[in-house]
Amino acid sequence: MKRLTLGIPPYATDVTACSRCGNPVLLQDSWPLHGGGRICPDCVAEAVQAHQLTAATHRDLPS
Repeated sequence: MKRLTLGIPPYATDVTACSRCGNPVLLQDSWPLHGGGRICPDCVAEAVQAHQLTAATHRDLPS
C-alpha cells in the first residue's frame, strides 16, 4: 500500500488512529512506534502493566 502525502507537516492537534486498538488519538497524545504508526496512552499503559506482570511472574510476554 502506498502512502499519499500532501506536503503539509502534521500538527499536534491532527487526529490519527492508534496502531494497536484503532481508536482515534491526537498526535500530541500518542507515541510513535519504531515500525511506523502511533500508539495511544491506554495501549501504552496496558503494555506496561503486561510487562510488569510478566516480569513479576517470570513468564514470556503474551503475543
